[in-house]
Amino acid sequence: MAERKTSDERRDDIVRATLRIVARKGFAGVTLREVATEVGVVHGLLRHYFSSRDELVAAAFDAAVSIELASDRELLDGLDPVSALAGWLAATPEDHYRVWIDAWSEAPRTPALAAALDRHHRDCERILTEVIERVVDAGAGASADPAADSRLLTAVADGVAVQHHAVGAIGVDEANAIVFDLAEQRLGLEPGSLAQANPVPARGQWAGNPPR
Repeated sequence: MAERKTSDERRDDIVRATLRIVARKGFAGVTLREVATEVGVVHGLLRHYFSSRDELVAAAFDAAVSIELASDRELLDGLDPVSALAGWLAATPEDHYRVWIDAWSEAPRTPALAAALDRHHRDCERILTEVIERVVDAGAGASADPAADSRLLTAVADGVAVQHHAVGAIGVDEANAIVFDLAEQRLGLEPGSLAQANPVPARGQWAGNPPR
């Protein structure tokens, strides 16, 4: 007879099922009934773990991005400061930004998701701030206010990502050039140094493959 799952294991099953549905239909396409079918449990059981569909959607986004950022941090820690900056600012995998773009779209109608989105946006800004501080400490660039520079570069990178992934108005090379050029000017880096240092995108490594 199959071993009975713990409450935490069942909750994780529900979150992973929700992420699979998000990958297929977006956040707006998630329903408790479809999640229950995906998990293979009765619809009412979901209410034992999540009080509402909105709470479930927010928990799924929170879980996915928490895993993503942990992976990103590990990758960044293994890179020299300039390569870390280039990797963080480089155009990310399409599935990564499509999840974020979809979350931005759904957030105004889902307060719990909006709160999770804001929290992880701040997490991303803090990570970039730390990377900028590493660049400054290494003597490769300068910043009077790393947090302010992080907010500016994050805003520009997000806007470029929408044009690149959601609209298709610009390609990956142009997307990188826009963000890299601004970062080099803002932080006093040698022109072209980020393109030269960029190994692979250091964000969104879970994208397209939600943890199972």
